[in-house]
Amino acid sequence: MSEALHPEEVVTSIVLVRHGHTAQTEGGMLYSDPTAMLTDKGREQARAAATHLTKEKPDLVLTSPSQRVRDTADIIAAQLGLVAETFEKLHEWQVGEWEGRSYLDIKKSQPELYKAWTADPIRNAPPGGESIEGLFHRAKACLDELIKNHGGKHIILVTHAEVVRALFVHALGMPIDNFWRVSVPTGSISKIDFSPSFATLQYAALRP
Repeated sequence: MSEALHPEEVVTSIVLVRHGHTAQTEGGMLYSDPTAMLTDKGREQARAAATHLTKEKPDLVLTSPSQRVRDTADIIAAQLGLVAETFEKLHEWQVGEWEGRSYLDIKKSQPELYKAWTADPIRNAPPGGESIEGLFHRAKACLDELIKNHGGKHIILVTHAEVVRALFVHALGMPIDNFWRVSVPTGSISKIDFSPSFATLQYAALRP
């Protein structure tokens, strides 16, 4: 054949990093609080990620506006000789009235409300919060904007577990109901390549 089966396409490589460990993570809390800080363990995770990511040779580092994410991104960017840029729209899942509470606490103190939410934890939102379905569409819109503005680049995106899960679901064409089946530990690194006609998960939840 004189023509390639798969014409060359522009590929945008996105390395997804979940922020480092926090006290709220340790306590199993639901939290959107943008002021939550990294623990010493979280900073160690960020430094380990930074060392691992030197081999990636990225063009830019983007970060959620949350402090814990920004601090993780700054550690990584400094190691790479870059300055992290804030992507305002890529914030944490908004948990509304469940801020600072654990699932167990909610289940014990508000059993009917918890039961109603768990009947469909993808499409039902916490009181005053955001549904996972809504977060998924927000993350997808952010990805589209990112590729439009930085297509063909090699990007490190430091963000939150739920955003990483949403981009996995999108990239792999998974039913959104599988969202909660994906584990994204603090400080973990994943990589997805995107082009106009395909997405390839290169690796997931690597812990350096």
